[in-house]
Amino acid sequence: MSWRRFSRIARGACLAAGLMVSALAASLGAEVPVQDVLLRGKVVTLAAALDAKKLGIRVDAEPTASTVVLLGEEGTITPLLSDEASRALFLDKRLQNRPAELRGKRFGGVPYFQVVTFKVEQDGKLQTPEYYCNICTISVRFPQVCPCCQGPMELRMKPQR
Repeated sequence: MSWRRFSRIARGACLAAGLMVSALAASLGAEVPVQDVLLRGKVVTLAAALDAKKLGIRVDAEPTASTVVLLGEEGTITPLLSDEASRALFLDKRLQNRPAELRGKRFGGVPYFQVVTFKVEQDGKLQTPEYYCNICTISVRFPQVCPCCQGPMELRMKPQR
């Protein structure tokens, strides 16, 4: 068999395998139900949620201290996915352990909740936190240095409109 013919057959096989994997992934993804959900409770670490429920479960301290969950008003524990929308809840302890309202998505068969937006209680009202640079007048969703001037950004609650 010539090298050209072998190369053509190999490319065809790779293309067919890629198409099969894509079709399988698409069919698996299509089967997962997605729900838009509004959850209320307190954002806390998993360790704090387990302590609050007084279950007597012994767990390793380090992993449960860095896992952030929503302790629902009805007592359910919902683990949160960390991404750009929820990163502030993982990084800024000032946003934890206070009443919160989270809007996001639940995926069938996945216990984690993907936050799209959230509000926390401040001065008796649910408000949206933001990190703001007074120099550049830039706001972002999670704590970081200002992407423009590299200066500090302060936590404030987004003005209600």
